[in-house]
Amino acid sequence: MTIFVLIPLLPLLASLVLLLGGHRWGENGHRIGIPAIGISFALSVAAFIEVLRNGPFTLSLYRFFQSGSLTVDLTLFVDQLTVLLLLLVTGVSGVVHVYSSRYMIGEPRYNRFFAVIAFFTFSMILLVMSDNLLVLLICWEVMGICSYLLISHAASRKSAGKAATKAFLVNAVADIGLGLGVILAFKTFGTLDISQILELAPTMTEDTVNVLGWAGLDLHIRSVTLISLLLFTGAMGKSAQIPFHVWLPFAMEAPTPVSALIHAATMVNAGPFLLVRLSPLIVLSPVAMTFIAVVGAATAVFAGIVSLTQSDIKKILAYSTISQIGFMVMACGLGAFVVAIFHLLAHGCYKAFFFLSTGNALRSVEPGHGHGDHEHSVSEGMGILYGGALLLALLPPLILFSGSYEYLWEVTGFVSAAIGFKVIGLITVFVASQYLFKGVTSLFVHGPKTYWPASGQHGLEEQSVRPQLLNGSILTGLFLAMIFAGGLLTLFWGWFANFLAPALTFPGVALDKGVVEDGFSFWLVVSLGVAVAGWVYAYSTQIRPQHQPSKAKGRNNRLYVLFWNKGYFDEIYDAYLVTPTLRLASWLWRIIDIKVIDHFIHFIATSSVNFARWLWRIVDIRWLEQKVGQVAGKVNAGGKLLQEMEAHTIQHQILVMIFWLVAMTGLMYYLV
Repeated sequence: MTIFVLIPLLPLLASLVLLLGGHRWGENGHRIGIPAIGISFALSVAAFIEVLRNGPFTLSLYRFFQSGSLTVDLTLFVDQLTVLLLLLVTGVSGVVHVYSSRYMIGEPRYNRFFAVIAFFTFSMILLVMSDNLLVLLICWEVMGICSYLLISHAASRKSAGKAATKAFLVNAVADIGLGLGVILAFKTFGTLDISQILELAPTMTEDTVNVLGWAGLDLHIRSVTLISLLLFTGAMGKSAQIPFHVWLPFAMEAPTPVSALIHAATMVNAGPFLLVRLSPLIVLSPVAMTFIAVVGAATAVFAGIVSLTQSDIKKILAYSTISQIGFMVMACGLGAFVVAIFHLLAHGCYKAFFFLSTGNALRSVEPGHGHGDHEHSVSEGMGILYGGALLLALLPPLILFSGSYEYLWEVTGFVSAAIGFKVIGLITVFVASQYLFKGVTSLFVHGPKTYWPASGQHGLEEQSVRPQLLNGSILTGLFLAMIFAGGLLTLFWGWFANFLAPALTFPGVALDKGVVEDGFSFWLVVSLGVAVAGWVYAYSTQIRPQHQPSKAKGRNNRLYVLFWNKGYFDEIYDAYLVTPTLRLASWLWRIIDIKVIDHFIHFIATSSVNFARWLWRIVDIRWLEQKVGQVAGKVNAGGKLLQEMEAHTIQHQILVMIFWLVAMTGLMYYLV
């Protein structure tokens, strides 16, 4: 078992070796980082097999800190949830390391880049393996520092420095809530061990905290509610949830491998992981669950719409990530923690591939490849196209309401998760049917023109395949392929839910595997009806005249401008937070620093000089008068007199210093 300690240790050692080696490694930093991450991934696979066979295990390393009743043990806890995240983090990080070995060639800080991403990977690995809130908080903050260094990697660009600063400050504000949550958890449970906190949580449901006690008022809130909300505040920052989402689009200033690492494997995934890890505590507070669901849903909808209005591929990807993480957070708020983790893993793999392949895809696109204006008579094949679109639109209900996927939502036994699945599933079916209709018709009507004979080419027209037959065969093939893929996914969803369920046991909530079968046929029929309704709506909008009333156009334009400007969040923050803060800081500098502190220091210095002058007059006046009287008779002894006066001046200065030391000692004694 102790060999699994190398999973977080190897990236840490690789980072230290690269940092201490400096420029001596040349551009060979990847030769240290890639093997370290590769071995960590192999050990993560071994840990997954171990948990699959024998269940969770714990590795107690050493006592990290002890002060009074506060004891922090560095303990690694590996269960079903941990091994799934380990596979994602080490796997994506390994791919990013390999990709970076070519992508970062020629960079002046080549080895520094690999050292930081290795340390970034180490902090995320230790975060998911940690069984202590304080260690988790330390890793949480280390990730913030690493993200700052990676986003500002191109230090020559001013925009990169601003983006890194924005990401660091936004996360720092949110992390205040996380830190307060850790403190309150220790005050409530008397420990920071996560396993002990989750075990004691059901016994502390009636414990309350007076949040306005410092003001002499009474406002008692349940401890589990306040702890959950405070910890979720930190998750909102790391996972870019409204209103802390503004840093993630600017984080795209980082190199492409860094974006893949932040968006796919680390950083943004820390929030959903924290919610799932502490789910036995969070589910005890309906208020916290509702708040989490509302924030996640608002973020998912808002960021999804914003991504549709953007033209910059980086902003599209950033807001797509924000929307997907919002969906995971909403699933946690509904109690569908298994769905959140499944979505996290699937999104991580997809987004890593998307980021790393986008650059190559953009380079392969060549401008000037327009299709031109071709007029075709496609009325013959439109019936088959519409029928094929309807056929594909009926497939999502069969997959979503087939049983296993619904069980993925309802495995935790929460009624809110079951209701949320029905609502979200029906919305998905309705929207998917429209997209499928528009996608299929646009693909085969405006798609490749080689199948459509040009005017005057009668010989080619006779030899070509009839469009409707071609479209029908392609649609049939797609339908069969999707059915096969859906069957595989159905089997996988059932296995995944059963594998992760032991890590999500909640007191008072029984796992119910029979919920799905009870309403299977009814909801399947309803979802099929919704799919048909979506198809009908898409068909009606396509054949409906394009002109609309001017009021509707104006309303749509205003909404489009609102979302195109990302809801004006950055402008609002700049106008009401950033600018007033800078003005306040400037005012405080002028008033406090210059007029108060500087004047106070000047007063102290002047008073010291005046006191020294007074002390010199009182102590040395008589001695000076005697010496001055002897000057006339002892002109030749002038040099000796000056030496004696200098000695007395030094004595005077020492006396002043002794006085102030005695005064400050007395003041400190009084204050203490």
